[in-house]
Amino acid sequence: MADSEAKTGAVPARVDYGRDAVPDWIREVIETGLAIEREDARSTGSLGFMTRALVSASMPYKDPKTKFFERQNGDLTLTMLSPKGVPYGKYPRLLLSWLITEAVTTRSPVVTLGDTLAEFLRATIGVEATGGKRGTATRVSEQMERLFKSLISVDRRDQPDARSFSFENITLVRGGTIDQEDMRRLDSLDAIENTGDVAGQHLWRAADRTSEQGRWNSQVELTPQFFRECIETPVPLDLRAYRALSPSPMAMDIYSWCTYRMSYIKRPTRPIPWPILQAQFGSGFPFTEQGTRDFKKAFKRNLDIVRLTYPDLRVDETSDRGGLILMPSKPHIPKLSRGSAEQKRLF
Repeated sequence: MADSEAKTGAVPARVDYGRDAVPDWIREVIETGLAIEREDARSTGSLGFMTRALVSASMPYKDPKTKFFERQNGDLTLTMLSPKGVPYGKYPRLLLSWLITEAVTTRSPVVTLGDTLAEFLRATIGVEATGGKRGTATRVSEQMERLFKSLISVDRRDQPDARSFSFENITLVRGGTIDQEDMRRLDSLDAIENTGDVAGQHLWRAADRTSEQGRWNSQVELTPQFFRECIETPVPLDLRAYRALSPSPMAMDIYSWCTYRMSYIKRPTRPIPWPILQAQFGSGFPFTEQGTRDFKKAFKRNLDIVRLTYPDLRVDETSDRGGLILMPSKPHIPKLSRGSAEQKRLF
């Protein structure tokens, strides 16, 4: 594996599924794609959400070992500042999808850490959590603290050198209380009885569990700005796909970005230059000719894996016009009919 790839969390090699042994997580991605074809996200309780800003420009893949991080997407620049260090990798992405989905589902800025989070973590990191300094429980707790204490700034400029610009500083969480006993229960994931195949269960809120939230003492309150972002511009995701892709955070970002873009484009886009995509997705790849070539290879490999969960995705990454072309595709999450009961409840 090239050093630049090792720093990014990118998939190390294109796999010939007809000849090579299929890695376990790729096998799970394939099985997830087949499950999605059989039953959609809403009917399985796997409908989740992200916000447009966090889909357009997301977090680093590996620990940048800094308290400051910046990512750019066209005229949008997203910067993150966290006193505990910038959140990175799959866990803050999964935690954000849980946090935003809770806000959209409950229509409340106060989110209780409870059985929905415990169940989601069980399905995400497996039935058994591992302890120790690098165990899954420790990493989830660390990334939760980094994420909840982050300050995010979104800067939009019409032109890179324009003197006029608009910006918004968004703190994710206004405040909260994290109870020691609750964290112990989340760390051990013993809040929910193990009933077998967690991956096959609903990943989200079950009606008969909402009454149990009161036995949890931990909660966080989203800031008004971030709560408004959650409920006014939610991007629907299939959490089964998002979870299955989590061994590669780049694949998670490509999936959420493509899901968002395919929800509204009506004609092929102009070629998106690879250096522009590198600024959006390629943290860890140097901005050199070789770095851009390495990023392009990594992006294409991850795009192949995303297609396993989203086979209707139409993207031309082989164009000789110098960039990636997005083609109109069937949305991965079917749109709700206007005026439907669920649309009124969620939006």
